[in-house]
Amino acid sequence: MTFMTKHLLVVDDNSINVELLLDLLDDHGFDNVHGLSDPRQVLPHCQQALPDLILLDIRMPYLDGYGVIEQLQGAFAEQTPPIIVLTAQIDDETRHQALSLGVRDFLTKPFKHDEVLQRIRNTLSVEHRYQVRDKQAETLEQMVAKRTEELDHQSRTDPITQLPNRRALTQHLAEAAQQGRPTGLLFIALDHLDDVVRLHGYGIADQLMVHISHRLNAQLEAGSTLGLWGGSELLVITQTAELSELRQLAARLLSCFEHDQALGDLLLPLNARIGISWSQGNFNTERLVHMAALALPQSGSLRLQSYNETLENQQRHRLHLQQAVRGATQRGEMSLAFQPKLSLATQRVIGAEALLRWHHPELGHVSPGDFIPLAEASGDILSIGEWVLEEAMRYIASWRKQGLLDDDFHIAVNVAARQLARKDFAENLLARLAKHGIPERFFALEVTESGLLSDMHNARIQLAQLAEVNIAVAIDDFGTGHSSLAYVKTLPFSTLKIDRAFVMDLEKDAVDRHLALTITQLAHAVGCDVVAEGIETAAQADYLRSIGCEAAQGYYYARPLPADEFYRWCTDWTPHTPNACHGVS
Repeated sequence: MTFMTKHLLVVDDNSINVELLLDLLDDHGFDNVHGLSDPRQVLPHCQQALPDLILLDIRMPYLDGYGVIEQLQGAFAEQTPPIIVLTAQIDDETRHQALSLGVRDFLTKPFKHDEVLQRIRNTLSVEHRYQVRDKQAETLEQMVAKRTEELDHQSRTDPITQLPNRRALTQHLAEAAQQGRPTGLLFIALDHLDDVVRLHGYGIADQLMVHISHRLNAQLEAGSTLGLWGGSELLVITQTAELSELRQLAARLLSCFEHDQALGDLLLPLNARIGISWSQGNFNTERLVHMAALALPQSGSLRLQSYNETLENQQRHRLHLQQAVRGATQRGEMSLAFQPKLSLATQRVIGAEALLRWHHPELGHVSPGDFIPLAEASGDILSIGEWVLEEAMRYIASWRKQGLLDDDFHIAVNVAARQLARKDFAENLLARLAKHGIPERFFALEVTESGLLSDMHNARIQLAQLAEVNIAVAIDDFGTGHSSLAYVKTLPFSTLKIDRAFVMDLEKDAVDRHLALTITQLAHAVGCDVVAEGIETAAQADYLRSIGCEAAQGYYYARPLPADEFYRWCTDWTPHTPNACHGVS
């Protein structure tokens, strides 16, 4: 590595010292060296061409070296060049003040040529490594941001019609609700689409959906949005809450179905029913959609209906669910399931993720995706989270006695944002571990990016307390949502979990393979190991093993299991024999 072309600036009020250093550097091949004897000229010089290194005298008239450094830092901030101080006095006060300003090194007068050259080379070498690291981090962040943007777009767009999908429509409604905008909904159910599939296949049915979406969009005015809510269900969001206008728009849309749809040589029958709901201001998005769906005519010749009060009783299910969440743990309705984590290198079981399950005596199994957001919104997630921690530790203590847990085995528990936001979270967690007599290595936490960003300051405090006693903390679903390298560097994580979104297409998507490799390298660079989730095939496991990913979980190994089944699964587990990469490269 050569530094001869680097831009060096020598600043010393003694022109003899400047000439001495310039001659020395010139004699040793440095061909881009400049010298200044007036410290007031340093800032203008740097503004014209920023040096790679500054050799700066401290004691100078008009403006001392400290003043020059403060000027440069004010002008260039983090881009301030590295500085080596030239001084005849290297007392403690001088050294302390210079180091506090970020000075990299010192050269004492009179100069020793070999020492001068070596210290310059050392500083340039370190700076070069910093620049390479920063460039790699910038490139990776750009890749993650680009891929996250692509995944976000894909996740919000129907791949066939290119219409906004349910996620995008829900976001649109959430924004309208938050801003208190008048909003109207038309819930469109398409009839006879299944007949088209049976008679002509899915390809023609897909073409028909594209065709009808174009026709419907042509009837909409600016400010209205058409999207795909389900397989044969469309949703129109408008900026009007006037029922008369909504009914007129619905009638126009129904006119698109008065005749069979001409598709190539085919004439395909397709009918539609429309339910209408509206709100003059703030509203619950799920409720507004549900109201429109409830208004759908069910049979007969009626093709259009608006929500009315007689449908209100059908909303009781959701209210019942909201009420049933409270106290569900005390009533013994909730349980934990455990999904094994395995070492990709040895195929040994190294731990498990504890997952919450709810079975209601009337409602049956309730999906976490349904009840956890309700619990987070109501605050019930705090008592549920306390129960999860206690239950997980109870199993850890039991399994230790039964010999299931060795020193490499841990149970990871997901922590909600509202739990992590509590000022005494870490203190209470450590006290709970001590009460159960559980060494910290058997317990781990998983936190989501959104959970961190809700209160980054307190999250840093809580996680730092846990890191001090070596409790492992993983970033869950890394690379999606609010991806940022800043908290990877500044927060005390031990593990990054590659989200299933980057795993599911490894066998056919080179970008996902490269991104998985890059995330793994990033994790290792900051001292973290890597867990990939959502493994469903041997090829995915083999590729992740080949790039150095340490651990994996997914249906390829086991679904989330009740505690007793998990214990039996672990005792019966026979490691898979690592295979070739099955075409993933």
